[in-house]
Amino acid sequence: MDPTQDGTQAATAEMAAFRIPAGMTVELFAAEPQLQNPVAFCLDDQGRVYVAEDHRFLEGTPENRSHSFLLDDDLQIRTLADRLAVQEKWAHKFAGGAAWFTQASDIVRKLEDRDGDGKADVSTVFADGFDGPLDGLGSGLIARDGNVWYTCIPNLWLLENSDCEESTARKTPLLTGFGVNAAFYGHDLHGLVWGVDGRLYFSVGDRGAHVETKEGATISNPRNGAVFRGNPDGTELELVHRGLRNPQELAVDQYGNLFADDNNCDKGDHSRLVYVVPGGDSGWNMAYQHIPEPYLTGPWHAEGIWHLEHELQPAHIVPAVGKIGAGPSGFVFSSGTSLPPRYRNHFFYCNFTGNGGVESFAVQPEGAGFTIVDHHDFCKPVKASDVDFGYDGKMYLTDYPTNPFDRKTSGGRIYTLFDKSLTEQPVVTETQALFRQGFKQRPSEELINLLHHDDMRVRLRAQFALAERGPESASAFTKVANADENQLARLHAIWGLGQLGRSDQDVLSPVHALLQDSDSEVRAQSARVLGEARDKAAAAALMPLLTDQSLRVRFFAAIALGTMEDNNAVDPLITMLRENDGRDRQLMHAGIVALERIGNRDAVQRYASDPSAAVRMAVLLVQRRWADPLIVQFLDDADLKIVTEAARAINDLPLEEGRKNLAHLATRYANATGANVVPLLRRIVNANLQLGERANAEAVVEIAISDSLPLVVRREAVATLSAWDGGSTRDRVTGFWRPIEKRDGTAVRQVVQQAAARLLAVSSAELQVDVTELLTSLQIETDDQAFADWVVDPSRSSEIRIAALRLLGNRKYGELPQVIETLLTSDDAELRAESRDLLAGLDEKRVVSMFTLLLDNEASATSEKQRALAKLSQLSSSDATQLLDAWADRLRTGSVPASLQLDVIEALTALPTETRRQALAEFEARHETSDPLASYRVALEGGNAKRGRDLFVSHAVAQCIRCHKIGGSGGTAGPDLSALFSPERNTDREYLLESLVSPNAKIAKGFGTVAFELANGKVIAGVIKEEDETAITLVTPTNETIRIPHGEIDARSATQSAMPEMTKTLSRREIRDLVEYLSTLKGAGAQ
Repeated sequence: MDPTQDGTQAATAEMAAFRIPAGMTVELFAAEPQLQNPVAFCLDDQGRVYVAEDHRFLEGTPENRSHSFLLDDDLQIRTLADRLAVQEKWAHKFAGGAAWFTQASDIVRKLEDRDGDGKADVSTVFADGFDGPLDGLGSGLIARDGNVWYTCIPNLWLLENSDCEESTARKTPLLTGFGVNAAFYGHDLHGLVWGVDGRLYFSVGDRGAHVETKEGATISNPRNGAVFRGNPDGTELELVHRGLRNPQELAVDQYGNLFADDNNCDKGDHSRLVYVVPGGDSGWNMAYQHIPEPYLTGPWHAEGIWHLEHELQPAHIVPAVGKIGAGPSGFVFSSGTSLPPRYRNHFFYCNFTGNGGVESFAVQPEGAGFTIVDHHDFCKPVKASDVDFGYDGKMYLTDYPTNPFDRKTSGGRIYTLFDKSLTEQPVVTETQALFRQGFKQRPSEELINLLHHDDMRVRLRAQFALAERGPESASAFTKVANADENQLARLHAIWGLGQLGRSDQDVLSPVHALLQDSDSEVRAQSARVLGEARDKAAAAALMPLLTDQSLRVRFFAAIALGTMEDNNAVDPLITMLRENDGRDRQLMHAGIVALERIGNRDAVQRYASDPSAAVRMAVLLVQRRWADPLIVQFLDDADLKIVTEAARAINDLPLEEGRKNLAHLATRYANATGANVVPLLRRIVNANLQLGERANAEAVVEIAISDSLPLVVRREAVATLSAWDGGSTRDRVTGFWRPIEKRDGTAVRQVVQQAAARLLAVSSAELQVDVTELLTSLQIETDDQAFADWVVDPSRSSEIRIAALRLLGNRKYGELPQVIETLLTSDDAELRAESRDLLAGLDEKRVVSMFTLLLDNEASATSEKQRALAKLSQLSSSDATQLLDAWADRLRTGSVPASLQLDVIEALTALPTETRRQALAEFEARHETSDPLASYRVALEGGNAKRGRDLFVSHAVAQCIRCHKIGGSGGTAGPDLSALFSPERNTDREYLLESLVSPNAKIAKGFGTVAFELANGKVIAGVIKEEDETAITLVTPTNETIRIPHGEIDARSATQSAMPEMTKTLSRREIRDLVEYLSTLKGAGAQ
């Protein structure tokens, strides 16, 4: 890594291009080398800034994307000990072996503005030594009362300020066991926030957890992102909400609602705002990430798990609130006391994308849940990783300016945004003074008054300070709770009583009466705290709230009764679920969680045959949470949704007791129609595969043959038959690790043999290809003449003709030479090439002669020539050697067409001789050493667009679709590529290649912020709209378009692309295919 330079000048130029609300000012608080690689930060009561610096990215913390050899193990491991064993197993694959995992430490840095000028003047390391083999990445910080909590896998740390100002903190691990999986970089432990209940909430990405709590319980949640909560000392840890992918941060609003900003999986889905609720499940599992096309991400896409609520969505998940950004990271709620009126009680989050920044939105109630409103840009463009508000009223945000995948340099900045006229208001200056002076020493009467403060942070700290004084604060809290002039003060008083009530239920008696309050929010929060305290004396008063006019009140009443484990609530909860009829998913979830927690299995089972489908679904989902084999009963339900949900539970959990029953549904649904039956049938097919008996294979064959079933299911049935003899390791529906032992394939071959004629009679061309490949792989005896007829039938697709030809070749069909002879003059280039490849095994000399003519024929298809060169490298005759040597000479002399150069290079490399090595060296030596594209120019021509599209969508590491949209699908971190090669874009192949190999060379319009220092001393920044030989057209942050002649520019800042160099990820052949695909994107209809 190059030495870190002072980033002040670059940061100043960057600020000049920020688009921010009118009246606001942006200032630089700190820049590299004061800090580096800032992932997250927090401010303490004194205004000091603590920064979580990432130094183990690519240097100590592995992932299963760029280290793909870890994946199979990662799909199995469940504990930290497992992960350590896996790292030891694969240590030889890392530079330096086991030392790779301990080479660097993440750091917590402290920045201080001691002279009060709004800029950091002291930078010190507050804590380090986070360099263990399981450590990293450190991604979360929060401060309170002189202490700092830090999340760095595998630990939640307490960092205590030492007595000496300049020394590092005392470190105490409060909890350990987070990050049992490698997963992806950044899917770490983070999201620290104080709940209104006084507990510390935090999140983990799908690196999962296996934690032994201080009370001796085990929380096991591998391959799942989740939200946890516990006391500040780490006691009473609970898992709150699971099934998340990477909920980078959490935020709590003025009503105590907890939200998470969960990231998408980079495969065309959306990032989501999640309402975090007790017992919540958002449906993600790390295994989905690695399911390839054509079933990309498995149920995540196919069953619409990530979508907002829809009819076919799995019923056991809690749908997201709405879509946010493409890479949400930092996330904070603000009362808005130092902001314009629009931002009263708004959320702010960092959209960490190439052209992102800070965005803002609010939420409004919708039933028992929420919907997003007023979503808009707040500060762009900046690579903001975290955002928070200081007690001085300023917004602080960290800028992560370097590309983490290309650590040539290391930078980091912190900016502040503020409206000076608003930050000088009394409410802001008072807030700053309150925090500087602290809360613990203040008289109770003053703290009670502070419960009425406009800033939620003040109200919350006053509440906490009173609660820490114990029962003596109960009467004061009660007085405020019973008043009616300030709703928010009343809520804080109720929450304060809730804190006290968890250890002394007597203080909660006044809250019982509040269940009848005229304010629905007071009723809701009263129910909430009574449930949290398990105050069973309140159960009778809570029951009527299950029919409250407010669905939100019903929600909290249901959760409370469930937490109290009140058996008397079962029937009223069922009544609530029946009345809801599945309309409000949040309320449905609350009823299900309540019944689960009550745990009365017999009482719940009594409703298994209820006339209401909503009630039966609820019973099923409660039993799913119990992993109760009684779920099998719902496979016979008349409602397809219920049957499908039962199948999900049996297959996905799994419930082995239900596998046979699920498999037997094959007959009942063999002629079903419509897309809504696909999730069920996938699991039926999979259950039959898992059982693996002859009768199961027969059932799957019938599904493959059934004309009424959706094609996707029939193709899956054929693919399943191909995998029947076992040896597979991953579940075909979920991608979970579920190995099938190797089997004797005799039975499946017999079954397919008997059904061969019927299978071959299917009408779908795609299915015919699948069936032909199945028969080939199982070596099924059929009438070869039928396949010979297919091969020469020009009305059939190229794919089926090639599949049939391969089958004949595999069978050594007696009349294969005659069939090949017919195909050598076919109009189909791929069929001709396949025929020559087969002929090479029969008459190599003749084929080499054909290759000689083919390669010299300018009219021949490029794909045929490429196939010929590839085949040539596999032949050993003297004729083949001479021909390949002749092409080596052509390469040396520069006479190989551009579209074949890479193929010749690969052929010569595959069969090296001294002469061929010399030819390769001379070819490379002709390239300009200063040309960054030199060794990749062989990828300009000759690619395969279909393979290129597959790379764009599915490549595990490149992940083009994560950042780029094509035809409406994909991410927004980079430019939309739908019309990349349209005439108006004036794009050529060299531009495409340069974008992949050297992405910083040219930044797409609208995605590069540049600052110009003019000859008159003025600095202008903005986004380049156009650039020609005479001038640059710039769009400034105020949306003004100006044209700057080159002659007036003294200096220009470098623009950095967020896109990594693809040369580190893709081979030259893959780059060539990608260039070819991108060159087809010419506008409407691009996909």
